[in-house]
Amino acid sequence: MVAPTPAQPRKPTPSPASLPPLSALDPIRFAGPVELGSTVRFGASVAAGLHARQLKVSEAFTLHDSRGIPFRASVKDLSDDRGAALIYEQMQLPPESPLELTLICAVLARQRMTVVMQKATEIGCNRIYPALSEHSVPVGGLEHEKAHAWPNQVVRAVRQCRRARVPETAPAAPLVEVLARPAWSQADLRVFLDDTGESGVIPDTAGSCVLAVGPEGGWSAEERELLLERGAIPWRLSGRILRAETAVLAGLVLLQARFGDF
Repeated sequence: MVAPTPAQPRKPTPSPASLPPLSALDPIRFAGPVELGSTVRFGASVAAGLHARQLKVSEAFTLHDSRGIPFRASVKDLSDDRGAALIYEQMQLPPESPLELTLICAVLARQRMTVVMQKATEIGCNRIYPALSEHSVPVGGLEHEKAHAWPNQVVRAVRQCRRARVPETAPAAPLVEVLARPAWSQADLRVFLDDTGESGVIPDTAGSCVLAVGPEGGWSAEERELLLERGAIPWRLSGRILRAETAVLAGLVLLQARFGDF
């Protein structure tokens, strides 16, 4: 008789304590100027940033020197608290947008949050906060949506698009809790996509923006009222009804084009 295969342990949804420290997500900076073709050595803070990006020897990353010039470098040696890298390219354009952009996205079904995490990172979001709303995937559905893998999708997108900064992510939380975070209260502009009424007036300038996008089925009436009370401007993109993941990308691109580097 063949013994049954033991069940594999389930991967937990990451808690804030299991995510990399926020300092490790910041752009990697060297204390002095660097030159093409040179090998630079670094200490614990840079090593922590490389580990947060899941880098190994021979893999590439973006860094800034003391003059603020962005370079690409290849890891030559890496331990827990030190390492070395070869500088092989000076980037022609800065990899980070001047716009401080945050996305709040109600958790979407059918594992579309994977696409949201990847594309929001590529477009230039600095924070991506999944939210639980009346019509979103509930807490009990997060495991099926592979919420534990979302931070890794962000890291992979950072490496693919050569960004210097890893966007901050957090476990899915109720909308009211997400709106209590400093990124919301301190933003110059807060907008939420809404296809039920007229758009508000979007200002001409903003250094920091938060875009809130609901699930398919939209925000509930209570959630719309909450967003308005918390200072958000309703924003209708067009007369067409977009899928939620399409609305996310369209909204982010429009904000980058208006206030950022698109």
